[in-house]
Amino acid sequence: MGGDVETDSVWMGYRVRRTIQGITPRPFELVGEYKAKDTVTSACLSTQQPCDLSQFVFYGRGLFFRGFRNNFLNGKYIINYPPQAPAVDCDTCWVFADQANLAGFTSQYAVTSIDTVRSFQSDFVESAIDTFVLVQPSTGPTTNLERIGVVPNPYHGSAEWDGPGQNTVHFIHLPARSTVRIYTSNGELVRQLVQDPNANAGGETGDLAWDLKNGHGRNVVSGIYIYQVESPQGHTIKGHFVIIR
Repeated sequence: MGGDVETDSVWMGYRVRRTIQGITPRPFELVGEYKAKDTVTSACLSTQQPCDLSQFVFYGRGLFFRGFRNNFLNGKYIINYPPQAPAVDCDTCWVFADQANLAGFTSQYAVTSIDTVRSFQSDFVESAIDTFVLVQPSTGPTTNLERIGVVPNPYHGSAEWDGPGQNTVHFIHLPARSTVRIYTSNGELVRQLVQDPNANAGGETGDLAWDLKNGHGRNVVSGIYIYQVESPQGHTIKGHFVIIR
């Protein structure tokens, strides 16, 4: 990780590193970085007082911005949290929006500091990864029932996001608080679930995970399953997915 950190290092930037469970080939790959070219300062993307971006070099597909209030781009918030009213406006608070994460996959994120003056093995001196956070990105709620889907489909015994002893499929792009009914191909009701938009600590979600168990807690068998989604307004849509044990 860029060598040992020296006590007289001058931190002139940050790195965001990420591990996606079941996807990332090696732990904590670099997904975002910014550094000052000439001065010890911070980077931001602010609509009110934009930084001089010519003084910064950006890497990766993510975006850095100052607080939640300043992440307004092309008429909408990149991160809409709290919903419809992002309120954090802090000169020392920085937010990174990862635009390449995967809904449903548990991810680990770590933030390090870099010293752009010192180098070690052709890289910046970088602080160690001693803290990381777990995040499970999700799709947001929608009112368009045509966007609803099931992933993975088909389900082949496991999914990349499954933890030890877990088996789940995800319904995505659901209306908030909609009801999901799962049936066998013969029309027998297997399970009824209600979507909770507050189930994800990172913000409002339109996802719903099913543990592949019926209403009695028993594992379901391989086969074709029918789902019906009913919105709180009474609108419904049907679809199907396949489970292969």
